[in-house]
Amino acid sequence: MQRINLEILERKITFLFFENPKKTYNLKQIKYFVGAKIEERDLLKILHSISRKNYIKEHGRGKFSFNKNKLYKTGKILRKKKKIIDLESSVEFKLTKSQKTGLFPEDIVYYLIDKRDRVNIASLKHRELTKYVGVIKKEKGLNILKNTGLDTEIIVKGKCDENDMVTAHITDWKYTLPEGKILKIIGNKEDTNTQIHAILEEYNLPYFFSKSIENEAKNISNKKQKEENRIDLRNTLTFTIDPEDAKDFDDALSFKKLKNKNIEIGIHIADVTHYIQENTPLDEEARKRGTSVYLSDRVVPMLPETLSNDLCSLNPNEDKNVFSVLVEIDKENNIRKTCFTKSKIKSNERMSYEEAQYVLVKNKKELPAEITIYKKKRTISNELKEALLCLNSIAVDLKKKRKQEGSVFFNKEEVRFVVENGEPVDYNIKTQKEANHLIEEFMLLANVLVAKKIKENKRTAVFRVHDYPDENKIIELERFAKNLGYNVNISNSKNINDAINSFLKLVESKPEKNVVDMMVIRSMSKAKYSTNNIGHFGLGFDDYTHFTSPIRRYPDIIVHRLLNAVLLNKSSAQESLENTCLHCSKMEELATKAERSSIKMMQVKYMSKQINKKFKAVVSGIIERGVFVEIKENKCEGLVRMKDIPNDYFVYDSKNLKAVGQHTHEEYSLGDEVFIKVLDTDLDKKQINFKILKRKE
Repeated sequence: MQRINLEILERKITFLFFENPKKTYNLKQIKYFVGAKIEERDLLKILHSISRKNYIKEHGRGKFSFNKNKLYKTGKILRKKKKIIDLESSVEFKLTKSQKTGLFPEDIVYYLIDKRDRVNIASLKHRELTKYVGVIKKEKGLNILKNTGLDTEIIVKGKCDENDMVTAHITDWKYTLPEGKILKIIGNKEDTNTQIHAILEEYNLPYFFSKSIENEAKNISNKKQKEENRIDLRNTLTFTIDPEDAKDFDDALSFKKLKNKNIEIGIHIADVTHYIQENTPLDEEARKRGTSVYLSDRVVPMLPETLSNDLCSLNPNEDKNVFSVLVEIDKENNIRKTCFTKSKIKSNERMSYEEAQYVLVKNKKELPAEITIYKKKRTISNELKEALLCLNSIAVDLKKKRKQEGSVFFNKEEVRFVVENGEPVDYNIKTQKEANHLIEEFMLLANVLVAKKIKENKRTAVFRVHDYPDENKIIELERFAKNLGYNVNISNSKNINDAINSFLKLVESKPEKNVVDMMVIRSMSKAKYSTNNIGHFGLGFDDYTHFTSPIRRYPDIIVHRLLNAVLLNKSSAQESLENTCLHCSKMEELATKAERSSIKMMQVKYMSKQINKKFKAVVSGIIERGVFVEIKENKCEGLVRMKDIPNDYFVYDSKNLKAVGQHTHEEYSLGDEVFIKVLDTDLDKKQINFKILKRKE
């Protein structure tokens, strides 16, 4: 028989008292509840241990009850299991190895803080997760589920093969290995589709539509739609700018010169709500998904492709129904008038960001084959070229105003893998350029104007909010900056936004730029959806919402309905808006995690073909186990274990965020440039291991 884990047993017993705080239990009752083969004297030792921690009280020999005098808090074990987060205050605490024993990601627990500010886990309250994804290994006639993200393996029942990736439901949390049952066989772990589907399963994200939903979407597409009273803008110069590989087009811009010498800019957004009626099965499916999921090699859409890529998408040379924000702007780039209306447009051009960027930089209308969408030379009209240049000038001014109002600016590089037959064969580095900023500024403008319009009408609305950073995180960011050699004062600054922007500007061309960007982002609160408008710290807006992407975000669909109700002076259903906000925020977070996981998978696959190759890298993180480094040319990140740092035995200095040699006192700090070699990769765990060869000379 395998040894009973006493830590798990102690938590289970403590849980009995938490759930029944008014009852007193004797040894016989407790032993029956435990259901484990344990001697009475050993059980008594465990109970006395729990009593010494003041979780329970003893009444005479062998009788115990809950200690009501202690103030217990409720927390959640974070997914990486290094910390616990208090569910009321959102304060995070580090956990030791012994404290983590028997606990798993997303577990809800009762805990206490002792006199030394240390966490003491009293009891498991309940498990949020009981379904896990992993790889099957056959051992001694048993199916063992590994690489689930848990610190333990799971014995599972069901027909399966070696190296199958499966989802399993845990049926019994044993004191040895937990037991479970196979719910779904996803496929062989070597297959890229299997890997992607496993990621989606891990985060409970759907990756196909039911037949009934697909049929509903097809019926909508085939059905002749009732015409609404719309402004006809089909003769106005209109165009879209999107990534080269985009398939759904949410937004378009139009450009028109007015008789008073002002210009009218139209920000046109696909009118999804014209086709998807509230409370239909399709609407409920979109609400459930909350967002499209953008993975390394594919998109899992919120809406069936019949709608997202065809009927609703603002494809060129097709009549399309849109919700428009029309903005009149004078010669000084001041907004004179705004108008919100349903309209009909016909896009004259579909442009990629690369094509638009060429026009803005070269001031030419002839586009070379190598940068065009179809890899053929083409020429745009004079009117379109003029419109792009004018709109860019306005966008530059809008960006300047944002900066004055406190927007925080990041310019992060993004790696896109070139995937062939499921395998990454190359990569591209994408950076935000003028064409990207042009579209971004007008989408931000539309979102602000819509938020203000709904707010002015005193309606309950869905806002995109972003709280001020936590004070402790800002102090931590300052400490981090000082360790890098930057004397910045963010916490005591009159304007935290300006202080952060100044810090980001200081590192713009430095090797540690990406590390600093990452740490600044970590210091920020998470943006979310809410009916409680607290403003948007990161963007510097008092009023902000999401209106411009209804094909891929459900909150935008809600905002379209709210705005329409305002324009028609009709009431709108608002009772459960906050619950929907919470749900959409949660789905957005899961989609982001899935995206990161898929990118990491592609990084591991790509680097598995680079074993023993040498690269220039930057130290991006330091933990007790080793040093994280990021390769400069492809942004792939992996771990250098402490033993794989040459010339000394290194340990982690948590106070100064450094790895320090015990004999030579050599130091590795965040942002240090190094030469590394790829040692190995582990696709199951999504890990890349490097060895430091030497410092950059």
